[in-house]
Amino acid sequence: MGEKEKNMFGCFTEEEELLRGEDAPDSEVSVIKVVTEVLGNVKSGTDVSNIPLPASVLDPVSSLEKSKKSMQRGELLPRIPKMETAEERFLGVIRWILSGLPKEKFGKKPYNPILGETFRCCFKHKDPENGVTYLVCEQVSHHPPITATHLNNPSVGWEVNSVSKPEPRFYGNYVEIKLNGISRLYLHDLDEEYHLTRPTVFQSGLLGIGTKRVELMGLSYVVCEKSNLVAIIDFKGKSFFGMTGVQHSVSGSIRKLDSDEVIYEVEGVWDGVVKTTNVKTGERTTLYSKEESAEDAMHVWLPPESDLEETNSLAVWKKCSDAIWKKDSKLANEEKKAVEDAQRAHRKEREENKTEWKPQYFDNLGGDAYFLKEEILKQIPKARSREESQLHESSPIRNLQNPSGKEPKSGEGLQSVTKRVTKLLKVSK
Repeated sequence: MGEKEKNMFGCFTEEEELLRGEDAPDSEVSVIKVVTEVLGNVKSGTDVSNIPLPASVLDPVSSLEKSKKSMQRGELLPRIPKMETAEERFLGVIRWILSGLPKEKFGKKPYNPILGETFRCCFKHKDPENGVTYLVCEQVSHHPPITATHLNNPSVGWEVNSVSKPEPRFYGNYVEIKLNGISRLYLHDLDEEYHLTRPTVFQSGLLGIGTKRVELMGLSYVVCEKSNLVAIIDFKGKSFFGMTGVQHSVSGSIRKLDSDEVIYEVEGVWDGVVKTTNVKTGERTTLYSKEESAEDAMHVWLPPESDLEETNSLAVWKKCSDAIWKKDSKLANEEKKAVEDAQRAHRKEREENKTEWKPQYFDNLGGDAYFLKEEILKQIPKARSREESQLHESSPIRNLQNPSGKEPKSGEGLQSVTKRVTKLLKVSK
């Protein structure tokens, strides 16, 4: 293991705004022109994850880096384990999820990570007792694209293990991006696991028809078997022409997992205010307010440039990002192509040498289950081992993902959870 790997969690000296890179200047090339020229001959419903797009529609940030968005209001997380009741903690988890949802710009997308691309950073909490939260990500598959993420706060005693499998499909005037995959939040001292799924992203108006918008749509679940609670959140939004509906709106319910009893109704705007209504008492309470939680915002801390591994997103895409910031689309396209050509050359070399590629930071435990390697986990100061984190076959969330006990095929984990929860609650997806 190289020297940089040995100190991968020991040197975060560069502080910056968490959403930096998403405020880059827009290109003068129209989205409609890009869509008609690049995607004009693409059939409706085609998976476009591997279709190269020009730099004019790119933000100078890799989708791996987008994982840091979950910490937009990161000061909310350390409070969850300190809450007295399981119900309060469950509401706290939903509050954190809402606070970390990605609000994207129309006509823009991040870089598609190359195989083996990595990203790491940390978040330093205001209260010294809450310590530091560490984030590490890796692109563990390119066909299909799969990102593994590990978020860890050893001081408070929680961690998040996540697998993301975006599936973008083109339908002419809009793109639908299914955010397949599972996130698992574990509270060590309480032995509570929360299973999280994501809504779908819609970007419509690409051909100038209807309202130009980016919306989260569809159902998202939060499940905690130990607490016997499940939340069903329905992401909605404006209609096709923007005549009806409210942008970024959500509605849903929090229920008993075993009986379908509704405890709370949920309603609001996820980038504004979301409220809950206690079904028994009728009491209405603010669950999340973006404005009121502004003090919970965090900056991100990155390694210095001299300490970046070659696979780090900031190193892989640096030249392309520099060109985008300078509004030099020609140079940005050249640098993007150079990265993609190098990736193809590496793949060809592996094929010729019959070498199997393996992730640098994550272990595959079967199907789409990826967890941070034990030797990497040990580098996080005071982090719990995998055994202490109960990442084993008897883990309730593993059984929920894979109730048959058989090794799942790619994508089966999320499907089985959705089917099981839907059946239990008698709601149609």
